[in-house]
Amino acid sequence: MKKVLFLFALLSYSIGYSQIQKGDRILSWQLDLAQNQDYDSSFLYGKQACMEATHLFMAWNDLETTSGIFNDTGRNTLKIMNIYYPTAGTPVEFQFAPLNTLFKSVPTDLQSVSFNSPVMISRFKNVMDTVFKYIPNLDLTALNIGNECDIVLGVDSNKYNEYKEFLDSVIPYVKQKYFALHASNLKIGTTLTHHGLVATSTKNLCKKLNKNLDIVAVTYYPLNSDFTMKNPSVVPGDFSALVAEYSDTNQPIYFVECGFSSSDTCNSNDLLQAKFYENVFTAWDTHYANIKLLTVFKLVDWSQADANKLSVDYGILDNKFIEYLRTLGVRTWAGNGTSKPAYFQILCELRARNWCVPAFCQPVSLEENSSVDKVTIYPNPTNNLLTISSKGSLKQVVIFDSFGKLIVTSNSPEIDMSNLSNGLYFLSIELENGNRISEKVIKN
Repeated sequence: MKKVLFLFALLSYSIGYSQIQKGDRILSWQLDLAQNQDYDSSFLYGKQACMEATHLFMAWNDLETTSGIFNDTGRNTLKIMNIYYPTAGTPVEFQFAPLNTLFKSVPTDLQSVSFNSPVMISRFKNVMDTVFKYIPNLDLTALNIGNECDIVLGVDSNKYNEYKEFLDSVIPYVKQKYFALHASNLKIGTTLTHHGLVATSTKNLCKKLNKNLDIVAVTYYPLNSDFTMKNPSVVPGDFSALVAEYSDTNQPIYFVECGFSSSDTCNSNDLLQAKFYENVFTAWDTHYANIKLLTVFKLVDWSQADANKLSVDYGILDNKFIEYLRTLGVRTWAGNGTSKPAYFQILCELRARNWCVPAFCQPVSLEENSSVDKVTIYPNPTNNLLTISSKGSLKQVVIFDSFGKLIVTSNSPEIDMSNLSNGLYFLSIELENGNRISEKVIKN
């Protein structure tokens, strides 16, 4: 059985391929709350990972429930957005969705109204008046009208035609509103799935929607039909297929959601999630000229309760689907959360491209411990003395906390951890033969 090994970059880090430097690409993050409910902490993790924009979502009926009735929760969300992100100097990639994956997410009195109806168009302009009323100071990297629209539209060309008429009617109005506030042009798209954009049955319908839009907005999760994950090796081909369909660099591609489950239930694990992001950055380098924004979706796992609720909302009561949703984060949910290997891998990819200067990174590799190099650590969890037993001669042990901060360096097989804070720690164990083995230990 293969094991995940964290190869700690103690002095420097290099990747075995040639990276394209950052340039004008934008890295965005979907930020979430861990169990501690500390958004500022999540925001800091995003900033430490070179976050230049953040992804935010709101369905139309989250704000306006029925004709002219505006939800206080939705309005307060907009007010908070208008204060928090401008203060932090962080623009937003905003999805405002009249269509949301499986649903027509419009006010109740518009559910039976077609999108190309003058009533629908007028009402959307009105709701955008309200949106911009509450976010006058918020800079937008893009506004995407709709989320994964191809799923709800299916293969019905009439529905695509109606939605295209709707977009063509409302976009000039929205652009004018934004320009009046910011004296700058707003990029507008409509979000579609990667599958919808490249599949034979839907790609031409999606091209109809994307025609004349500023960007091609895409969500990307390499899923099989049973909600298990495909191997991360599919990433280069998937990126190339999308760029082949949208090769015009004047209409850049924005990956507004890009994620990978780490659940064993979904035929994945922490290593494969980290490998996915390694492959994503490599493919992004290849298509630098076309792909200008990518959002890591997402920072923190959903809680079990939230994942269960989402499955009910979607009407998909499948454990694989629930686990897929729950484990999309590159940090865990419980307590303050801990960073998965994927988070550290992303830091390494960013550092290699001079995106920003992350303080630390832990590139991930797939290795199999030989019987000669087998290492045992015990007790685990520990509250005092940790013992390291190895068949190969021990040279050095280095311990890092979950933030990647160097805590202990020792050449002894016994390490006193009694003075360390409770939590998860990573051990980089170097043997005399030069091999390095990594393990995790919990201090309690």
